[in-house]
Amino acid sequence: MSYPTILVHVDQSVHAAARMRYAASLARAHGACLIGAAMFGVSHDVFPHGYDILPDTLAASLFQPLADNARRALERFETIAREMQVQFESRFLCDAADGGLMLQGRFADLLVVSQDDPDESLRVMGTRLPDALILNCARPVLVVPRSDPAPYHNPHILLAWDGSKEASSALCASIPLLRRAGAVTIAALTGPGLTEDEFKGEQADLLGFLARHHVSPRVVIRKVLHDSGRELLALADELGCGLLVMGCYGHSRFRELCLGGASRTVLAEAGIPLLLAH
Repeated sequence: MSYPTILVHVDQSVHAAARMRYAASLARAHGACLIGAAMFGVSHDVFPHGYDILPDTLAASLFQPLADNARRALERFETIAREMQVQFESRFLCDAADGGLMLQGRFADLLVVSQDDPDESLRVMGTRLPDALILNCARPVLVVPRSDPAPYHNPHILLAWDGSKEASSALCASIPLLRRAGAVTIAALTGPGLTEDEFKGEQADLLGFLARHHVSPRVVIRKVLHDSGRELLALADELGCGLLVMGCYGHSRFRELCLGGASRTVLAEAGIPLLLAH
């Protein structure tokens, strides 16, 4: 199993180069086609037929810099893809980042974006790009941390398991990564949602499923005492893991926004790449 098509967000962020190199190293490991998508930055509703503003007009003075930025970002993407010797395609999309990536994501196996950076984000935005994609795109999302890690190289993977639908979605989405991992550890988070006895009752099925995919993990059972998101990040640090796989937003989005939750904690505080699915 592999990810034949990997889609990466291309922009002028200070984190873009690290994100694109990470995506390119993933594409190389999976023999994938890497698609770099740079968005115009304005909703598709404004330019439903593509960017067609006449030069030397008032509209061009407003919108041409956005188009130029996207094309410069694509040039940098192409340079990185060539350096890393991967098959690639470049796409300039007349859309906002979230809308464009959601549409392009329908025809990819994996999306790669950066963790939200408060120094770059617009404070008026209620939803960050990773959150919007996780909740609304039908594909798993790999979030590269703003610490700008080195390119992907078969890390020790921590797989969070609480028995939920979201955890199962993340498990299945991560199989290509798990099969190539240096090591895999399942973190069984026990508490109100999953008791230790319940986990032990399904452990054989979970391990059997992974064995049929040629994955042989170790299992760590941790009782969640406070914040499960921070418990996961602490365990990943303790074990020296280079990637965390987990299901996101098992509670309602409203509850997550009001009360917080593991998803929001991990998305905000993780210092390692995340493979997330909803």
